[in-house]
Amino acid sequence: MRRKLLSFATAVTLSVGALLGAAGPAQAAESPSALCGSGYYVIDSHGLPGATVYLLYKSTGYNCVVTIKTADRGKATMVGAYLILSNDLGAFDEDPYKYYAGPVRAAAAGKCVQFGGLSRGTVWTSPWGHCG
Repeated sequence: MRRKLLSFATAVTLSVGALLGAAGPAQAAESPSALCGSGYYVIDSHGLPGATVYLLYKSTGYNCVVTIKTADRGKATMVGAYLILSNDLGAFDEDPYKYYAGPVRAAAAGKCVQFGGLSRGTVWTSPWGHCG
């Protein structure tokens, strides 16, 4: 059996590259902005038992909500993300998920919104706000 020997520096570089390649996209994909998409940024958040719910905004007048689990990650548990507009329209995503619920998006220009989430049996909804 023939083995190829690598220099210590090459082995370390390959190992670090493999680690970054494996960890980088998964972490990036679970940031609120990455989940909602290009141009969204966090404008509000609220901690829940075992999760955080985020409200994001995009300059085109859209809002987005995601609830990202901080506990029981990798285990499917009921988690939800909610977005309600002042014209009684809204969107939600609620199911047993391993990492996050959402994103839920809606055009909110000229409207007030409520956002909320569900985690570990606790439901939370914000007061009306972020009118624009």
